[in-house]
Amino acid sequence: MMLALALSAVLAQADAAALTTVPTAELSAADKAANAAQKAAEAAQMAAEAAMRIADVIAPKPVVGAPAAAPKEEHWRGTVGLGLSYITGNSQTLTMTGNAAVDRKWDAWAMGIRLSGAYGLANPDTNASGNSSAVTARRASGTVRGDRTFGESFAAIFVLAGSEFDHMKNIESRSIGEAGAGLTFFNQKQGDLEKLFLRLDLALRSGFETRMQYFPYLLPVENYGIVILAPRVAVAFRWAFSKDVRVSEDLEFIPFLLAPTSGRLLINNITKLNARLTENLALTTALTLNFDSLPPVGADGSTRKPTDVALTVGIEAAF
Repeated sequence: MMLALALSAVLAQADAAALTTVPTAELSAADKAANAAQKAAEAAQMAAEAAMRIADVIAPKPVVGAPAAAPKEEHWRGTVGLGLSYITGNSQTLTMTGNAAVDRKWDAWAMGIRLSGAYGLANPDTNASGNSSAVTARRASGTVRGDRTFGESFAAIFVLAGSEFDHMKNIESRSIGEAGAGLTFFNQKQGDLEKLFLRLDLALRSGFETRMQYFPYLLPVENYGIVILAPRVAVAFRWAFSKDVRVSEDLEFIPFLLAPTSGRLLINNITKLNARLTENLALTTALTLNFDSLPPVGADGSTRKPTDVALTVGIEAAF
């Protein structure tokens, strides 16, 4: 725009110089006014054309028929992890753990699927003839969750359904349904890298649990089937130290409300450290804690310990 004004001033000066070639005395006042108006209009037109040329250079017009930018397409994203430990010699131990997680978003909607399991065998003395291996872990779980977010994704409502078993804890099966609300306090990202995430879930869970003693031998358990009604409070936290190192924490509290297990409290916690080896492969270390204040009691009076703790190291692949 400054260049256009400068061009206008130069043209006006040139027109004034041209006018001096005509004797002022030979022109009437009306002729002078008409000539001045005509020259001013011509100067304004030339200035406008110059401004348009400058604008075209600074911001060229889009090419006619050029394809519009395609919207970003959301895909399923997830991870698959595997942990394995094997010891042999005077004793034998084999423990396998696995987990999988997949997620997808559609605007304000999201779905997540979680699977996990563990199986372990141990023979404490291979020197003793006829000594058989004992099962040290046999559990699996799976959940499906759907979310609907509102506003800037700070608040959400969700429903969840799942099933699990843990034979070491005398849990034959546990089927659950859940509905609640989630509040996301932090969700900081740099491109595709999640820097900081913190979410609080408040929900009500219902379901049905069946119990059976599996180890050291099969026996029935008091109150074989129980109805579950329990609030659930959960915190999900993730923090990336860098693009290659991330720590996550998933903690939940579930107090039972109905007899005969009213007052029973479940606490589940998973602390995980991921160190990326390649673009899609990471080394993981996870500490898992499961607490059951009232584990099922066998018909012979045998009880299970309330707390299980597991430390696993494995490999996790992202897709």
